[in-house]
Amino acid sequence: MLNFLLGIRIVFFDDQLGVDRVFASPGESWLFVCIGFGFFIFEESTLIYFDIRYKTLSKELHLHHLVAVFGAFLTIYHNRGHYYAIRGFNLEFSTPFSCVCWCLLKLKLEKSYVWKINQGLLIYAFHFRTVYELHYVYEIYTNWTNVKQIPFLLLCNTLFGLILVTFWLTPYWTYRKTAQYFNPTDWNMEPEVNMKPKRR
Repeated sequence: MLNFLLGIRIVFFDDQLGVDRVFASPGESWLFVCIGFGFFIFEESTLIYFDIRYKTLSKELHLHHLVAVFGAFLTIYHNRGHYYAIRGFNLEFSTPFSCVCWCLLKLKLEKSYVWKINQGLLIYAFHFRTVYELHYVYEIYTNWTNVKQIPFLLLCNTLFGLILVTFWLTPYWTYRKTAQYFNPTDWNMEPEVNMKPKRR
């Protein structure tokens, strides 16, 4: 959460990054991007472990984490686009609520007020994510002359990741978390449901 607050400060109040969103890379943004890179490596590693341990496959999370790891790596390698990398990492502000939700489910506290309050906050966080992502898309569109100076591979990864979360992952996770509010189960551990109609 501290990293999220630092990211908000850097994105919205840092004069250097606000003026030059493509080439600026002050010390704070370097720290933030490196922490983000480590965070996503940790997240992907634990996800792989749990998928092996519990014989599941979280396709959406793997895709999301791999795009983020690759984006953070390219940002560090090219030393460009710190502003956009931090904007993307700020989308992770929903993670603490997801972690609390998962822990309370594992402790069989899904009927408690704490779980309901946390789940409600998580649903609101995902709705806010949608607004934030659409603003991010708008910002890239209005800044396109400068944005296209970002190295090609990093730009492709950024645009792919933004399209991925804005139009698929965030709406999907918002739906799943809203359904989970009314039917509190750990859907990460459920087998995939086949939605195709049965033939007679």
